Amino acid sequence: MMTLTPLSTVPRSLLRLAPILAGLLASLPAPGETADEQLAGFFRSHLDTEFRRHPLEATRLGDHRFDAELEDLSPAARLGWREATRRTLKDLPRRVDFDGLSRAGRIDYQILRQELRRSLWLAEKTHPFEEDPRTYNDYLSDSVYALLTQSTLPRETNIAHVLARMARLPAVVAVAKQSLRNPPLPLLETAIAQNRGSIAFYERELLELAGDSPQRPALQVASTPVVAALKEYQQFLEGPLKARATGEWR
Repeated sequence: MMTLTPLSTVPRSLLRLAPILAGLLASLPAPGETADEQLAGFFRSHLDTEFRRHPLEATRLGDHRFDAELEDLSPAARLGWREATRRTLKDLPRRVDFDGLSRAGRIDYQILRQELRRSLWLAEKTHPFEEDPRTYNDYLSDSVYALLTQSTLPRETNIAHVLARMARLPAVVAVAKQSLRNPPLPLLETAIAQNRGSIAFYERELLELAGDSPQRPALQVASTPVVAALKEYQQFLEGPLKARATGEWR
């Protein structure tokens, strides 16, 4: 019979290593799992983490657990996305026995690995949050529009989620103004036109889509700071940013 050592007698150096050891043990395949089961479990965990990190993408793909949330688009958070992808790519061969996979499993493994490599390459070689102002329009308008037009949840639930996301939109504008540098002029001109549409959406179309909801007054109140932030953003796009829009779109 195994004798358990009382915690009080364990050296402090080993206690400090406990979180590291726990992490290493968690990364090992579970006993008795087939390689295909390892891959399925790894992918489920990866997908859940990605949806938590990217609520808008989760909404678009039909996972509505995070509809009241929105991405943290700060530079530090974006760096964290890249590092998380790098860790996932590194963990994949540790967690999944490629040689033990079925033929179909090997194809799935290679698709996932290639997608992770692609995401990491794009994160390292392209800079849409700094160079393409259209990037922010997804968060400023589509994040709300999709809830009102595509979600299958009850209308009042969707509107409650809309109100939660709208509260986060001024922060998105702040990050955009902080991050954008010298975008290509054609991309900026497209973003300028799109932002005009976003302003019109929050001024009129938002309430039209909400209909006679009892939350309509709350939407009217919540739209005021959003419209103000978008109009200020419009001035930024058409003024300071346009003055330095010297980037090459190619």
